[in-house]
Amino acid sequence: MRKIIFIGQSGDKAVYYNTRTREALVADKSALLNTEGARKTNKAIIPLILLFALFGGGVGLAIFSFTSPFRLNERMIPIILLAIFLVFVGSIYMLEKALYKNVRSTVLANEEQFKVAVNGNLLWEGFSDKKATLGKIFFFSFVILVLLFCLGIVSLFGIPGMLIPYYNHEWFDLSLLFSPVAGVLPAVVVIALFQNNPIRWMLAVQKYEQGKVIFREEKDYKHE
Repeated sequence: MRKIIFIGQSGDKAVYYNTRTREALVADKSALLNTEGARKTNKAIIPLILLFALFGGGVGLAIFSFTSPFRLNERMIPIILLAIFLVFVGSIYMLEKALYKNVRSTVLANEEQFKVAVNGNLLWEGFSDKKATLGKIFFFSFVILVLLFCLGIVSLFGIPGMLIPYYNHEWFDLSLLFSPVAGVLPAVVVIALFQNNPIRWMLAVQKYEQGKVIFREEKDYKHE
């Protein structure tokens, strides 16, 4: 698990929390987060991932269509698997750059920056109050367990089943262009566990509500 986790945005800054030192940190946010708000950022990233998936699968199938027009065959499988892998890696890479690009250049944040970042985070969507409760932690734990279960189903049955038409030399279907999107679910699981874990985020907010987070004001006061 990473030591420094992303909390949210405050103006033109990205706000973080150091889980070991309990310090609130801030750095310049990535250009990928340079939008009018976090909601618009998420809406911009998701279409990019889908476009990337379509491009990867479409190019691969187009190349092989010259050797076997409109018929699927086993030689296409490595291209499809590569496209799925690229979507998986590309999704993680984009979010890593969006959230943690300048994490090595952090300085202590003030309490107002941390408060704005917490209150503006999308994890509060669907909740009536912005409090880090045990119920919310259990809810996100359940969501992650469901994602892991779905990942197991997709890995054992979904992706292998997706390859059957290639072995059977079936006719090409436009729906096959969406095959690389299968790489999105594994990426979401990795993101939820290691990049933007909602449980660790809630625990950080809980520390803040308990007054256990260290801010710049406190450090400045001690140095006086």
